[in-house]
Amino acid sequence: MSFDGILLRNICEDLNTHILNHRITKIYQLSKYDLLFTVRGQRTHSFIMSTSPQYTRTHRTLNRYEKPDHPPMFCMFLRKHLEGAIIEKIEQHGNDRVLTFTLRSTNELGDLTHKHLIFEALGKDANIIVTGENDKILDALSHTGPFDGQDRTITPSAIYQYPNDTRINPFDETKVNDFFNKHTPSSIDDFIQHFSGISPLFIKEFLHRNHVINRPLEVFNAMIHEKQFRIIENKKTLYTHLELTHIEGTRIPFDDVQSLMDAYFYERDLADKRKQKAKDMSHFVKRQIEKLKTKKEHLSKDLIKAHDFERFQHFGELLLSYQHTFKKGDREVTILNYYTNEEIIIPLDVKKTPIQNSAQYFKKAKKLKTSVRYIKREQRKTREELAYFNLIDSQIEHANLNDLEDIREELESAGYLKKRKRITKRPKKASYSIYEDALGLRIMVGKNNLQNAQITHKDAKHFYVWFHVQNSPGSHVVVESGFPLEETTIRTCAHLAAYFSKMRHASSVPVDYTEIKHIKKIPGKRDCFVRYTNQKTIYIDPEEDIIKNIKVIR
Repeated sequence: MSFDGILLRNICEDLNTHILNHRITKIYQLSKYDLLFTVRGQRTHSFIMSTSPQYTRTHRTLNRYEKPDHPPMFCMFLRKHLEGAIIEKIEQHGNDRVLTFTLRSTNELGDLTHKHLIFEALGKDANIIVTGENDKILDALSHTGPFDGQDRTITPSAIYQYPNDTRINPFDETKVNDFFNKHTPSSIDDFIQHFSGISPLFIKEFLHRNHVINRPLEVFNAMIHEKQFRIIENKKTLYTHLELTHIEGTRIPFDDVQSLMDAYFYERDLADKRKQKAKDMSHFVKRQIEKLKTKKEHLSKDLIKAHDFERFQHFGELLLSYQHTFKKGDREVTILNYYTNEEIIIPLDVKKTPIQNSAQYFKKAKKLKTSVRYIKREQRKTREELAYFNLIDSQIEHANLNDLEDIREELESAGYLKKRKRITKRPKKASYSIYEDALGLRIMVGKNNLQNAQITHKDAKHFYVWFHVQNSPGSHVVVESGFPLEETTIRTCAHLAAYFSKMRHASSVPVDYTEIKHIKKIPGKRDCFVRYTNQKTIYIDPEEDIIKNIKVIR
């Protein structure tokens, strides 16, 4: 079900129950579209506002979100005007998808002031707006000018006006009774034309139920007050505040609207953010891989040509020996090749003398001979760079938002990406994932090169056991224990190493494991590339269900 006015009414009731008269203590802008508010009263709560085109919503949340290091300008504005304010009132505008928070605070002079935080869940026009006591707009997440072809102007200093909707509020009993006494809606368009804030899915359910008992007013009133929070999984996954009897599928019930919204949106929202953030970086990395593959092919061809320097050396020597048999202006000369005892045709430069033609071939031979060393050096660098970008490509595939930020910073530091302007801050320690196996042993898992280097070369003790998929890019996995290890621990670590690698979808993946003291850096290469000895090997079939059942500590 879409985020309609009836669902928003349930959310408004939940917010009034839990955060009314609470103080706003923290405001974070998680992304271009998303704001997270922390409020404190008898208990601490958080609620999110999102104007995302795919996931527009507001609700209380128990989920933990990754918070950015640097707040955008709109977030700084909100902190200045709203942090410390008390939430006095939370109201829905009719049954429209608009929620208004009335906030009480004191200004710099100590005078009592009121501001309004307005959330509009209006599809592509979704917005978050702050107004003063006289409804003058102080600022908004998205601005709409007077000449943008919109009904309302949303810019600082403009007077805020609610969206104009003259349709019937489904919770206005008098108008609803009057409507159903005169008319029975028979289609989705008929319903939408007369009622505010009702989704097409709600209407389909109404038509289905009413078809059975034919008591439209009774069915309608029952549905708008129904609180059956559930996710329905069929061809399409739906979230709803009522039982959808016209749709088959697996039902997952929830106690309240907050639990429903958290369950439906959290993973989808994170996946969408991760997809957006990884998109450009992934395209860049894949372009680099293609360029390096092309360069590798060209270098192989150049090396074959360069090894031909002996032929040009022989040409020079032969021309020098037979210089009396041709003259300046000749295009070619046919002479006996005393190296093979066969006749050979050698092309000539018509503008050069026999001696100059001979010198030209000697020069070309010397240049090619010198280039062999250069080409081999470039081939080595290209192979190393290709291995590095294949590793980065693998890491992007499994990275969360923090991991992606680490990868971007690594590419910026290496000069592959242009450095972004940012406030100078102390370097942060790479924050890798930590799991726990069935025996209670902690397992460190690196999802990018910074994390891999941190685990293997800094945090792991010399007797800890290190795991890595064999001959393929992947995570460094270290269990905080030495040998001997139980088979449960070995298999858990091997599953993690295989799953967070390029071999995730393969079967019988070989995973090597050895003690940290046998891991050595490779001179001249990045810290993420290592060589190891004294390893043992286990073969694993990576399974996502097994990974999901491993306890995550962080």
